Amino acid sequence: MTLALLKDVTQPLIVAISIMCAALLVRLNRGMPTLDWQSLEPAERKVLTYRVLELSREYMSVLALQFLTLFVLLALSLIKEKTFTGWANGPTVVLAFVGSLLGLCLSRMGYIVWRDTDIVRLQKKLIDESADRQAIDKASKEALETVNTIRSSALKETSKPEVVSWPDTGGKGTTGS
Repeated sequence: MTLALLKDVTQPLIVAISIMCAALLVRLNRGMPTLDWQSLEPAERKVLTYRVLELSREYMSVLALQFLTLFVLLALSLIKEKTFTGWANGPTVVLAFVGSLLGLCLSRMGYIVWRDTDIVRLQKKLIDESADRQAIDKASKEALETVNTIRSSALKETSKPEVVSWPDTGGKGTTGS
Protein backbone atom coordinates (compact mmCIF):
# COMPACT_ATOMS: atom_id res chain seq x y z
CA MET A 1 0.00 0.00 0.00
CA THR A 2 1.26 3.44 -0.86
CA LEU A 3 -0.02 6.90 -0.02
CA ALA A 4 -0.98 7.35 -3.66
CA LEU A 5 -3.10 4.20 -3.55
CA LEU A 6 -4.60 5.28 -0.23
CA LYS A 7 -5.58 8.60 -1.80
CA ASP A 8 -7.33 6.66 -4.59
CA VAL A 9 -9.41 4.59 -2.15
CA THR A 10 -10.07 7.36 0.37
CA GLN A 11 -13.40 8.38 -1.17
CA PRO A 12 -14.90 4.84 -1.10
CA LEU A 13 -13.57 4.36 2.44
CA ILE A 14 -15.23 7.59 3.54
CA VAL A 15 -18.52 6.37 2.04
CA ALA A 16 -18.22 2.99 3.77
CA ILE A 17 -17.42 4.52 7.18
CA SER A 18 -20.27 7.04 6.71
CA ILE A 19 -22.70 4.17 6.06
CA MET A 20 -21.50 2.44 9.23
CA CYS A 21 -22.03 5.69 11.17
CA ALA A 22 -25.53 6.01 9.74
CA ALA A 23 -26.31 2.41 10.73
CA LEU A 24 -25.17 3.09 14.28
CA LEU A 25 -27.22 6.27 14.48
CA VAL A 26 -30.31 4.36 13.30
CA ARG A 27 -29.64 1.66 15.89
CA LEU A 28 -29.18 4.26 18.63
CA ASN A 29 -32.52 5.80 17.66
CA ARG A 30 -34.36 2.53 18.39
CA GLY A 31 -33.69 2.60 22.11
CA MET A 32 -35.28 -0.05 24.33
CA PRO A 33 -37.12 -2.98 22.78
CA THR A 34 -40.90 -2.87 22.94
CA LEU A 35 -42.08 -5.59 25.29
CA ASP A 36 -44.89 -6.07 27.74
CA TRP A 37 -42.67 -5.22 30.70
CA GLN A 38 -45.26 -6.36 33.26
CA SER A 39 -45.05 -9.93 31.93
CA LEU A 40 -41.32 -10.20 32.70
CA GLU A 41 -39.85 -10.97 36.08
CA PRO A 42 -38.16 -7.90 37.65
CA ALA A 43 -34.72 -9.56 37.64
CA GLU A 44 -35.09 -10.49 33.96
CA ARG A 45 -36.17 -6.94 33.10
CA LYS A 46 -33.14 -5.51 34.88
CA VAL A 47 -30.78 -7.83 33.00
CA LEU A 48 -32.32 -6.87 29.65
CA THR A 49 -32.37 -3.12 30.30
CA TYR A 50 -28.78 -3.20 31.60
CA ARG A 51 -27.57 -5.08 28.52
CA VAL A 52 -29.38 -2.70 26.16
CA LEU A 53 -27.90 0.31 27.97
CA GLU A 54 -24.43 -1.28 27.84
CA LEU A 55 -24.86 -1.87 24.11
CA SER A 56 -25.85 1.77 23.58
CA ARG A 57 -22.64 2.87 25.31
CA GLU A 58 -20.66 0.62 22.99
CA TYR A 59 -22.46 2.18 20.01
CA MET A 60 -21.32 5.59 21.19
CA SER A 61 -17.68 4.50 21.54
CA VAL A 62 -17.68 2.92 18.06
CA LEU A 63 -19.37 6.02 16.66
CA ALA A 64 -16.58 8.17 18.14
CA LEU A 65 -13.99 5.82 16.61
CA GLN A 66 -15.67 6.09 13.22
CA PHE A 67 -15.80 9.87 13.43
CA LEU A 68 -12.07 9.90 14.21
CA THR A 69 -11.45 7.62 11.22
CA LEU A 70 -13.55 9.88 8.99
CA PHE A 71 -11.62 12.91 10.18
CA VAL A 72 -8.28 11.22 9.44
CA LEU A 73 -9.44 10.08 6.01
CA LEU A 74 -10.74 13.56 5.16
CA ALA A 75 -7.50 15.11 6.37
CA LEU A 76 -5.47 12.68 4.25
CA SER A 77 -7.52 13.52 1.20
CA LEU A 78 -6.48 17.17 1.61
CA ILE A 79 -2.80 16.63 2.48
CA LYS A 80 -0.32 16.37 -0.34
CA GLU A 81 1.80 13.22 -0.57
CA LYS A 82 4.96 15.36 -0.51
CA THR A 83 4.16 16.38 3.08
CA PHE A 84 5.44 13.06 4.42
CA THR A 85 8.60 12.84 2.31
CA GLY A 86 10.69 14.62 4.94
CA TRP A 87 9.88 11.97 7.53
CA ALA A 88 12.03 8.88 7.63
CA ASN A 89 9.10 6.45 7.98
CA GLY A 90 6.31 8.98 7.42
CA PRO A 91 4.26 7.16 4.79
CA THR A 92 4.60 3.83 6.61
CA VAL A 93 3.45 5.30 9.92
CA VAL A 94 0.49 7.05 8.29
CA LEU A 95 -0.53 3.92 6.40
CA ALA A 96 -0.21 1.79 9.55
CA PHE A 97 -2.29 4.27 11.55
CA VAL A 98 -5.03 4.47 8.91
CA GLY A 99 -5.03 0.69 8.46
CA SER A 100 -5.31 0.20 12.22
CA LEU A 101 -8.23 2.63 12.44
CA LEU A 102 -10.03 0.92 9.55
CA GLY A 103 -9.42 -2.54 11.01
CA LEU A 104 -10.65 -1.42 14.40
CA CYS A 105 -13.78 0.11 12.85
CA LEU A 106 -14.60 -3.08 10.97
CA SER A 107 -13.93 -5.37 13.92
CA ARG A 108 -16.04 -3.20 16.26
CA MET A 109 -18.91 -3.25 13.76
CA GLY A 110 -18.71 -7.04 13.68
CA TYR A 111 -18.75 -7.07 17.48
CA ILE A 112 -21.79 -4.81 17.50
CA VAL A 113 -23.63 -7.13 15.13
CA TRP A 114 -22.77 -10.03 17.45
CA ARG A 115 -23.98 -8.06 20.49
CA ASP A 116 -27.23 -7.16 18.72
CA THR A 117 -27.90 -10.83 18.04
CA ASP A 118 -27.02 -11.55 21.67
CA ILE A 119 -29.67 -9.05 22.80
CA VAL A 120 -32.20 -10.60 20.40
CA ARG A 121 -31.47 -14.06 21.87
CA LEU A 122 -31.97 -12.67 25.37
CA GLN A 123 -35.27 -11.07 24.32
CA LYS A 124 -36.41 -14.36 22.80
CA LYS A 125 -35.56 -16.24 25.99
CA LEU A 126 -37.41 -13.74 28.18
CA ILE A 127 -40.46 -13.63 25.90
CA ASP A 128 -40.63 -17.43 25.66
CA GLU A 129 -40.32 -17.82 29.44
CA SER A 130 -43.01 -15.20 29.97
CA ALA A 131 -45.33 -16.94 27.51
CA ASP A 132 -44.67 -20.31 29.19
CA ARG A 133 -45.47 -18.82 32.62
CA GLN A 134 -48.70 -17.33 31.29
CA ALA A 135 -49.71 -20.64 29.69
CA ILE A 136 -48.98 -22.54 32.92
CA ASP A 137 -50.90 -19.97 34.97
CA LYS A 138 -53.86 -20.19 32.57
CA ALA A 139 -53.85 -24.01 32.62
CA SER A 140 -53.61 -24.04 36.43
CA LYS A 141 -56.51 -21.60 36.71
CA GLU A 142 -58.65 -23.67 34.32
CA ALA A 143 -57.83 -26.88 36.22
CA LEU A 144 -58.74 -25.27 39.53
CA GLU A 145 -62.01 -24.00 38.09
CA THR A 146 -62.81 -27.50 36.77
CA VAL A 147 -62.10 -29.10 40.15
CA ASN A 148 -64.24 -26.47 41.90
CA THR A 149 -67.07 -27.05 39.40
CA ILE A 150 -66.94 -30.80 40.02
CA ARG A 151 -66.92 -30.29 43.79
CA SER A 152 -69.81 -27.86 43.67
CA SER A 153 -72.02 -30.13 41.55
CA ALA A 154 -73.03 -32.08 44.70
CA LEU A 155 -72.51 -35.52 43.24
CA LYS A 156 -73.61 -38.33 45.54
CA GLU A 157 -71.78 -41.57 46.01
CA THR A 158 -73.64 -44.56 44.61
CA SER A 159 -73.52 -48.12 45.80
CA LYS A 160 -70.80 -50.18 44.25
CA PRO A 161 -71.78 -53.38 42.43
CA GLU A 162 -70.58 -56.66 43.87
CA VAL A 163 -67.43 -58.03 42.27
CA VAL A 164 -68.03 -61.41 40.66
CA SER A 165 -65.19 -63.77 39.77
CA TRP A 166 -64.98 -65.40 36.38
CA PRO A 167 -65.53 -69.16 36.46
CA ASP A 168 -62.41 -71.31 36.15
CA THR A 169 -62.58 -73.37 32.94
CA GLY A 170 -59.53 -75.46 33.75
CA GLY A 171 -57.54 -74.05 30.82
CA LYS A 172 -59.92 -75.50 28.18
CA GLY A 173 -61.35 -72.23 27.08
CA THR A 174 -65.00 -71.27 26.96
CA THR A 175 -66.17 -73.48 24.05
CA GLY A 176 -66.79 -76.49 26.27
CA SER A 177 -65.10 -78.98 23.91
